[in-house]
Amino acid sequence: MPSPVAQPSLSNRLSLSLGILSTGIVLVVTAMVFLFLTWRVGVQMEERSESTIAFLSRSLETPFWTLDKDSAVAVAQATVMNPAVGLLELRDGRGETWFVHDGGGKLFILREADVRYEGQVIGHIRLGLDESDRIRTVTSIGLAGGGIALFIIGVQYFLAARLLRRYFRGPFGALDALVGAYARGAYDVPPPDVEYAEFVPLRRTFLGMGRTIERQMAQLRESEERYRAIFDNSPVGIFRTTFEGALLEGNPALARMFGYVDQYEFLASDDANVQSVYADPASRRHFLQTVLQSDRPVSIETAFVRKDGTAFEAVLTASVQRDDGGRPFLLNGVVEDVSARKEAERSLARERQLMAAIFESVPGLLFLYDSHGRLVRWNRAHEVMTGYSSQEISGRTLFDWFVGPRENVSRVVDALRRGKKDGAATVEAEMTAKDGRRIPMLFSGVGVDVDGELFLTGIGIDITERKEVEERLRQSEEKFSRLFRLSPDAIVLLDLDHGRIVDVNEAFSRVAGYSWEEAVGRTASDLLLYGRPGDRDALRQAVRERDLVENVDFALGRKDGSVVACVLSAQRVQLEGRECVLCVLRDVTELKRMQDMMIQTEKMISVGGIAAGVAHEINNPLGIIMVTSQNLAQRTRPDFPKNIEVARGIGLDMNLLDQYMRARGLYGFIENIQQAALRAADIIRHMLDFSRRSESKRRVCDLRAIIERSLFLAESDYDLKKNYDFRKIRIVWESDSGPHLVNCTETEIEQVFLNLLRNSAQAMALARPEIAEPSITIRLSAHDGRVAAQVEDNGPGMPPDVQRRAFEPFFTTKPPGVGTGLGLSVSYFIITRSHDGCMSLESAPGRGAKFTIDLPALGQEQTREEACAQLS
Repeated sequence: MPSPVAQPSLSNRLSLSLGILSTGIVLVVTAMVFLFLTWRVGVQMEERSESTIAFLSRSLETPFWTLDKDSAVAVAQATVMNPAVGLLELRDGRGETWFVHDGGGKLFILREADVRYEGQVIGHIRLGLDESDRIRTVTSIGLAGGGIALFIIGVQYFLAARLLRRYFRGPFGALDALVGAYARGAYDVPPPDVEYAEFVPLRRTFLGMGRTIERQMAQLRESEERYRAIFDNSPVGIFRTTFEGALLEGNPALARMFGYVDQYEFLASDDANVQSVYADPASRRHFLQTVLQSDRPVSIETAFVRKDGTAFEAVLTASVQRDDGGRPFLLNGVVEDVSARKEAERSLARERQLMAAIFESVPGLLFLYDSHGRLVRWNRAHEVMTGYSSQEISGRTLFDWFVGPRENVSRVVDALRRGKKDGAATVEAEMTAKDGRRIPMLFSGVGVDVDGELFLTGIGIDITERKEVEERLRQSEEKFSRLFRLSPDAIVLLDLDHGRIVDVNEAFSRVAGYSWEEAVGRTASDLLLYGRPGDRDALRQAVRERDLVENVDFALGRKDGSVVACVLSAQRVQLEGRECVLCVLRDVTELKRMQDMMIQTEKMISVGGIAAGVAHEINNPLGIIMVTSQNLAQRTRPDFPKNIEVARGIGLDMNLLDQYMRARGLYGFIENIQQAALRAADIIRHMLDFSRRSESKRRVCDLRAIIERSLFLAESDYDLKKNYDFRKIRIVWESDSGPHLVNCTETEIEQVFLNLLRNSAQAMALARPEIAEPSITIRLSAHDGRVAAQVEDNGPGMPPDVQRRAFEPFFTTKPPGVGTGLGLSVSYFIITRSHDGCMSLESAPGRGAKFTIDLPALGQEQTREEACAQLS
């Protein structure tokens, strides 16, 4: 069988010309240039990364040292504006991230450097250059090399075309017809005939391509149907517009979003130019500028306007589509209505703001501890109350707050156990502040499970005031109990229904004579406490009608059968659910005695007033007596010229008259009248001074003169004269050279010494056996800025029990009607309180009594306590 005829090979004919040109020029030259330039680009990017990271280290040294985060971020933002920077990360010395930029692309170079200041690491820089920049550069180089190669190939084609045209025209024409049929959609054309064997694979390839195109067209139609379904049914608006803003295509969701029935109504409306649907036209201009600067889709949040004029918020995402000249001519993108989401975010933000306000406004401290017991959330009150800053308080454990007594920590531990068992617990414990203060707190906490981790949250309230109130209440109750027990007034608590005594104080036992055990549980009637018949029923009725009875006269029966005059006040009170009556009884025996004495005092005041009036009335005739006696003595003188002249005129011999006056003792009578008048005038003057003692003022006085005046008043005292003659008492003076000047109220000091002289005279007059030679010794001395006076008698003296009570008001040993018991107490008050002096008593039975009075001398400022300490 003859072998087939071999078809001519086109490759053999072109191998010489195409092999030399293609291999020699395109492969060798282009490959070497491309490899060299690619290496050079890598070296340049290495150098750029080193210079950039060195520049950042120098630029960020000051911001990192001064913690100027804003300046550091500004430098970083300026750096990342270079599209070659794909990654830039700044961290301070503590590892805290200040700035991060990650372009998301593949990095070609990654460099890290520390920022140092004076040898100390204060920051860290991490820089990465984007692979895309190198790829673009290499691609540019490749394109340039490809262009050169294409140029060479074009030249080669031009040269070879003439040679190859005759060989390729037929086969290529057949293949061209085949491709044309495919382009018209005719995929069932017969395979074309080819002249050369090299075109057989090409024909086979074109036939396979036809089948592939036919299959892909079917898939494309199917894909278009799917795309249309997605386009029409998408919940977000999908659009295509011209770069100038004319709406070319939009889906139904976009139309509904803007208030139209469907996309066709939207496309036919005035809003088909999308510039009018922006609430702020400037936002569209800004968006277009951003899109033009990015080769990726760009998203912004902006406000749009619906057909009815209402606005809504949406997220616009679009990318620019450019024409063959690189000019933007289309915008493809989506619009998502986020009004509901934004409103939800605003509502959530308001809720968070409200919760934060509530969180911060709670008067107590709020806390949140994690499962490890570390504090992870707290309010401002927590910092204020404990004194720790937010940095100091972060991460503190639960038991860091509770130190001190073991029982304090034990209460907290027990509360945690209860909370773990029951889910919630409350405890009172003392929380330790930064300054060491232990603050009483009331904690209430609950356990919360968040994503499988248990947290403890709750509130702590400062109960310092409550504790203080409780302590004051306890002290008040203790004070009330102490007041009840130690009150000087008798207090009785009675059951109102049965009249039984519930409680009594010690004063009741002293006044009534019944002990607590004898009184409690028995009725007042059993103890015969009602001294007058009918008091019980009257008291019960008054308490039931008015709840309160005040200052009622009451006769209290004592255990010994005697009756004590009291003033009773009673009030109905609730005590442990039962009606009780609280009765306060005050012994007014001494008060009544004082009232009697006050009445007597008023009488004495009245007598003093009468005495003053009488003294004034006596002064008038006394003055006439004194003047008349003076004139009588003057006009009977024999040597007085006027007397001689008048006597000669009437024939009277003055010498004989003088002899007669002397013989009859008339001159003595006249002198006696004058002396008696002067003595009466002195007595009246002392009476007036004494009756006007309340009007006396302090002045400088000689203490001896005051004592002498007191002696004169004592000698003139009618009461003393009535029972004994004061002038029979021998007065002995013992005095140093003085001076004895004091600043005092003269009449008050005069009254003190008059009281002492009266007491001495009365004591010696009443002594049994009688004192043969009664005497009073008055001593006067000046020493150490003080003036001391002593009044000592040789009377019967005083026993120790009388001495102890000598200066008590109303205490007296004299018979009724003789003494009031006020003389020494008033004298003691005048000396110690009114004149800053001291007064003391020394006595013994049968050895008399000596009263010592010590007063500050004129111009001396020694305190009474110092003087009395020296005196004692």
